[in-house]
Amino acid sequence: MSPRIRSVLSLCAAALAAATAVLPGTAAAADKAGAEDAAVEPTPAAVQRLLDERVPELLEEHNVPGAAVSVVAGGEQVYAGGYGEADVDEGTPVDADRTSFPMASVSKSFTAAAVLQLADRGEVDLHADVNAYLPEEARIPETYPGKPVTLHHLLTHSAGFESAVAGMAADSAEGMLELGEYVREYRPDRIYPPGRFIGYSNYGTSLAGLVVQRVSGVPFAEYVAENVFAPLGMRRSAFATPDEAADRFETPTLYYASLEEADALYVNQAPAGAGYATASDMSAFLLALLNGGEYQGARILSPEAADTMLSAQHSVHPRLAGAAYGTWDKAGAWPHAVGHGGDLDGAHTEWAVVPEADLGVYVAVNGDGTAQSPLEDVRALVVEEVLEEFTASADTTAAPTGQTASGVAPGHYEGSYRTTRIGRSDTSELMSAIDLTSVSAAGDGRLRTANTMLGEQVWTPVGDNRFRSEKGGELAFIEEDGEITGLAYGAVPTQNYERIAWHEHVYLHLAGAGAALLIMGTVLVWPSAALVRRLRGRGHDRARTRGSRTARALAAAAVVTCAGYTAFVVSALGDGAALTGMVFNGSPLLTVPLSVAGAVSVIVLAAAVGAWILRWWGVAGRIHYSLVAVAVLGFVAFGAHYGLTALPV
Repeated sequence: MSPRIRSVLSLCAAALAAATAVLPGTAAAADKAGAEDAAVEPTPAAVQRLLDERVPELLEEHNVPGAAVSVVAGGEQVYAGGYGEADVDEGTPVDADRTSFPMASVSKSFTAAAVLQLADRGEVDLHADVNAYLPEEARIPETYPGKPVTLHHLLTHSAGFESAVAGMAADSAEGMLELGEYVREYRPDRIYPPGRFIGYSNYGTSLAGLVVQRVSGVPFAEYVAENVFAPLGMRRSAFATPDEAADRFETPTLYYASLEEADALYVNQAPAGAGYATASDMSAFLLALLNGGEYQGARILSPEAADTMLSAQHSVHPRLAGAAYGTWDKAGAWPHAVGHGGDLDGAHTEWAVVPEADLGVYVAVNGDGTAQSPLEDVRALVVEEVLEEFTASADTTAAPTGQTASGVAPGHYEGSYRTTRIGRSDTSELMSAIDLTSVSAAGDGRLRTANTMLGEQVWTPVGDNRFRSEKGGELAFIEEDGEITGLAYGAVPTQNYERIAWHEHVYLHLAGAGAALLIMGTVLVWPSAALVRRLRGRGHDRARTRGSRTARALAAAAVVTCAGYTAFVVSALGDGAALTGMVFNGSPLLTVPLSVAGAVSVIVLAAAVGAWILRWWGVAGRIHYSLVAVAVLGFVAFGAHYGLTALPV
């Protein structure tokens, strides 16, 4: 699911949140670059000592009720522990063996494993057109002729789908859609050719899950239960609704940062985020991956398939982190970790393994907490500290070989870049469009980037369209036919950034919408002017013909609608959960008001033309009315462009 769903800003940068939580060690890599520290042996006593000290401290510091942690090393689970409370009111403790936490997007790793099982058996070809495995009503349109979407693209988030969020979840079990129905009714647009960019896609994983269901002939949840969970002995794991999980397992109560109980999300995209597991169950999965797909004599994947989950299968630059199948490969990081994170309201999870160290860790918490960044939340810090303690650091500062950058001017890279995880057909577009990176020259051939979530950084060229920050971070630019078309952060493998023209910049559009609102606000002079005319005894002149009064009434109605809608959205920012629910469910409250205003604006614009023909009011009055008409139409056009109306763009 959407990796950080706490406020509207979480929707703007959901992919970024997932990326920074997906792979631990990002901060450690930056701070430890160049160091050569010996690792502590991950004995049960050493692991428990670290966790018993740090986890309670972090839970208290971040106002999170509880956590479950498991650590594997040397082919076995070395420790699993529960900390804090699964339910605050009841005082129920978290039990690593019994408390089944929502996995959120960690579910995607199990979906990938299911697909790879089918590939191992020769039932699917990862590089064939995925339409061959889908029912006709769920097939992907041929937007890019000759460039079909494959399972490889789905498992590496490179299919090129927009990141629409409408329909992702329902408010109740009764409102949920069957997987095939969801895939059919909420098919997103293809906005990039497959393989061009990486853009985190819940829909893509859901489609892969539908392939599993279609090819195997059994429901997706049942297939994973029989072919992944059961062989690994994961007895308290399942793909299920919140109600089903609560009936079968001991599940935690989930909490917002305020410790108010979080609303349950009934996920329509089950393969992307509807899994449940205990920390101990997750140990079995991590051990199977580290052991070539086998655990305690049960093989769930061939060694070759397991390796595709532990090494990058797609990247926009060979020297940067990329997507493995169902996981993210943090190539070049300290330590070299592979894993996945997940986020729902009140539930945050993460697993990571370091194959070279034969080490793995899983963390699940049942509260949003107060951290302002996913790099600073409890699950990320616990995973980071475990890997920092029990793996040796490596020198990541050596410059790579390859083409130098001395002959490339910074102007070649300067400009604005927008996230590739963007919606184009629903109300999430504006929020995702705010995730921007600005690139400018910093002198001496260096570049400066400013990103909504990552802040400002300075980068030194190291060759081959690559740059490195002072703390060891990696930045690469995507070049096509001699033109720079995008960029990728090494720390954010879940998405790239597409270069955009100046007129596509969302802040320019927001400024235009703001100017339109200011112009619309000037209609407040109309009542005052009417009062002045009445006091002067001019209440029955031609300015008050029925047509002119109707024209102004319609314009005022459109203005009130636009202003009221703006006030509604601004107030909704204070309740991220409610806004998230409206976006997920495609609430008409987000589209109907501006749709009505759009219809009225056409009449108002026609009235502006009529005002000049019929000579309503004086020249200044006609100019003012025309400006208001254009402002209303412009504001509605802004809303239509960003999916805030039911009108065609």
